[in-house]
Amino acid sequence: MGGPDAPLNMHPFSSSTSSSSSNDRISTSINPLRLKHTIFDIPELFPLICAYLSSHDLLQCILVSRHFHTLCIPILYSNIDIHNAFQFYRFRSSASQNALVQNGRYVRTLRTLYYSVLKSFLCEKVDCTNLIRLEFPRTCRFSDPIMPRELVKEAESGTALDGDGCSDEDTLVCGTIRYRTEDIATMVEQNTVTRARNMFGLLDETVLVDFMKKCPRLSVFTMVGFPFDNDLLVRRIADQLGHKSISTTVDNAATTTKDSTIPHTPSWDIVQPKRGLRKLELTNLHYCQVRTRTIEYLMNHCTPDLEVLLLSISHGSTVEPDAEDTDTEDTDTNDDTGAFKEDTAGTQPHQWDEMDTEKAWNLRQLVIAGALSGSQKKSLFWLPLLRRCTQLQSISMDLFTDTAIEQLASVLRQYCPQVNDMSLRCLTGRPLEDTQIRNLSLASSSWRHLTMLHFHGLGPLSIAALIKHSSRTLETLILEECDGFCSEDIQLVLSSCPNLRIFQAMTSNGKEFSSTVYLDARDMVDSPWVCHGLEQLKLVITGIARPDLKMDQYGVPLRGLLNDGTIEGYELQRIVYGQLGRLTRLQKLWLGHDTQDLDDEENYHQTDVVGQWQFIDPDEQFECVEFSLKSGLDLLRGLKELKVLNLDRLHTRIGLNEVQWMVKEWPKLKKVVGLVVHGEKVPKHVQWLYDNHPEIALPSVLGSFSTTFS
Repeated sequence: MGGPDAPLNMHPFSSSTSSSSSNDRISTSINPLRLKHTIFDIPELFPLICAYLSSHDLLQCILVSRHFHTLCIPILYSNIDIHNAFQFYRFRSSASQNALVQNGRYVRTLRTLYYSVLKSFLCEKVDCTNLIRLEFPRTCRFSDPIMPRELVKEAESGTALDGDGCSDEDTLVCGTIRYRTEDIATMVEQNTVTRARNMFGLLDETVLVDFMKKCPRLSVFTMVGFPFDNDLLVRRIADQLGHKSISTTVDNAATTTKDSTIPHTPSWDIVQPKRGLRKLELTNLHYCQVRTRTIEYLMNHCTPDLEVLLLSISHGSTVEPDAEDTDTEDTDTNDDTGAFKEDTAGTQPHQWDEMDTEKAWNLRQLVIAGALSGSQKKSLFWLPLLRRCTQLQSISMDLFTDTAIEQLASVLRQYCPQVNDMSLRCLTGRPLEDTQIRNLSLASSSWRHLTMLHFHGLGPLSIAALIKHSSRTLETLILEECDGFCSEDIQLVLSSCPNLRIFQAMTSNGKEFSSTVYLDARDMVDSPWVCHGLEQLKLVITGIARPDLKMDQYGVPLRGLLNDGTIEGYELQRIVYGQLGRLTRLQKLWLGHDTQDLDDEENYHQTDVVGQWQFIDPDEQFECVEFSLKSGLDLLRGLKELKVLNLDRLHTRIGLNEVQWMVKEWPKLKKVVGLVVHGEKVPKHVQWLYDNHPEIALPSVLGSFSTTFS
C-alpha cells in the first residue's frame, strides 16, 4: 500500500485539489496481475479507511478519483450520525444538501438528536427509499441548536453554511426556537397536557409522518423523547405503521446526475423491501400525560411483522385509563384529522379483545417500562397484547400491583409458551407471597435469562420451582434487592445449574429488608459448584473467621467464634478460593457491595462537634476473604479471563506482593474497585499500580466521612 505511486500526501478533506498526475495514478484501472501499489487494489481496506471519514465532507471525495467515489461513497453514506451542533450545521450546508440529493439512496441508517434534520430528507429530489433505521438515541431536540462560534466566523467571512445561502447568524439559526423564562412559564401553564413535547421546542408532527411515508423500507424506529401526550401524532404514526411498504425495486442504473464522472451504483447495494416495521422503541424520560386508549390504538395498528416493541415513560407521569372523553382537542387543532374519527372508534376497550383472535403477532421482545406498566387494573392494556404474542421470547416490565403480577404469570403460561427471558421490577411497596413469586417462576418451563428486582418474599417454594423447571437451561439469574433469598438457596442454584453464565444476588442492608443476602462459606463445604462456565459473579461471601480484625465500623469489639483466633478462617478461605479458582471463564468478580445508600438517615451518627455527623456504612464486610497470598490467593491463578474485580467495603490485606501477583496471573485485568478510598492516603501498592500499570482503572470508593446538615 505504501509504494512509490501511492498518493500518501493527499487527504480527502483537503480543500486543495491534487495534481493531475496523482489523480491519474489513483484512477488507473485495477489490474490483478500487477503489483498492488494503491489502496484501490485492496478492497478489504475500504471499510477501514471509511471509518475515519465523515459524510459531511464527501464532496471532496470526488476530487480523489472515480474509484474512491464508486467504492467508498456508498459506505460513507450508509450511516449518517448527527449528534452535535457542528455536525448539524455542516449537514445543513449547501454542499452537504446537494451531496444528499445525489447520494441519498445509499442511506440505510439515520441517527440524530435534532428533529429538523428530517426536513432535509423531505425534499423531492432526495431518494430515501432504502432507509431502514431511524434513531433518536438520546432526548430528541425539537428546536435547532445554537450555531458554534467556529461556524459563525466562517459565515461572517462569506462561507455560508445554510442551505439557502444565508450568511448572518440570525438567519443561519432561523429555525432555532429561543424562549425567555417568562415565555417558558406561560407555555407550560397553557399546555399542561403537552409539557413533554414542549420541553425542547415545539413539535411539527407532519414532518415525522411525511418522513415515514417517504421511507417505505423503514424497519427500525427509535426515539428518546417521544411525545406520548400528543395523541394526534401517536395516531398518525400508528396509521403509518399499519401501511405495508412498497414492493418495487429502485433501479439505480436509471438514476442520472449532473456530474458525468459519478458512476452508477452496482445492484448489490439495494436493500430488499420490508413488509413492515420490525423494531419500535419509544421512550420519554420527562413528565407527560398518556391516554391508555391512545397507546392501545398504536399497538393495535402495528403490523404482525413487529419483532421488538419498547414503550417507556417516567414513573411520575400520568396514565389515564378511562376513555370517555373524545379527542376534540386534536381534531380542532388540525384539519387533516377527519380521517381519524372512524379509526378511533376501534380503540374502544370493548372492541380491543375482538381483535385478539383476528391478528397474531410475530413479537419476540416486549418492554413496557415506567408508568405505562399500569398502576390500576384498568390500565393493564398490555394483557390483551400478550394473548396475541404466541412467539414471544423476551419480556421486561415494571409491576405495580399484585393483580399485575398474577395476571402476567397466568397470561405467559397460557399464551406465550416460548418465553425464556424475563426481567421484572416489583414496585408494589410491600412483601409478596412466596406462592406469587413461584407462579412467575412457573410461567415458563425453561428459563434462560431471569432478572428480578425489588421482590420481597422469596422463599423455598419459588426457589424450588425455579430449580426444578430451569436448572438445565438457566444461563442468567439476577436477583437484585430481593429479600428472602438465603445462603442455602444461593448454594442450591450454584450447585444445580451447569449452564449458568451470569449470577448476581446482592441486597444492601437497610430498614427495608429483614436480612442481607449473602452466601455463608460453610455452606460451600459439602456441595461443589457445577457452573464452571460462569462469566460474571456478584455475591457476598461471609462467615469466615478473621481474627486479625478487632473492631467493627462502629468501634465495637468483634466477638464470637469467628474471631477467637482459630485456624478455621484460613481453611474456609482456601475452600472459597478453590471454588472460585475453578471458574476459568470468569470475567467479572464482584464480592463487594453496591454504592452506599447516602439517603438513609440511620447511617449518619452525631459526633462530638456540634452540627457535624459521620456517615458509617452498615455494609462493611469483616467476615470475608482477605485476598492475601498467605490465605490462599494463589488458588485463583486460573482466572486468566478476569477483567473486573470489585472488593468495595471488604476488609482485605492486599499489599505490594498481592497486586504484583494479580498483574502477573490475570493478564486481562482492567479494573479493580476498592483499593482506593476517597480522602485517604494512597498506599504503596496502589502507587505501584499507578506507576507501572496505568491501564488498570482504580476508581475511588466512598468510605466513612463527616458532613454537616443545614
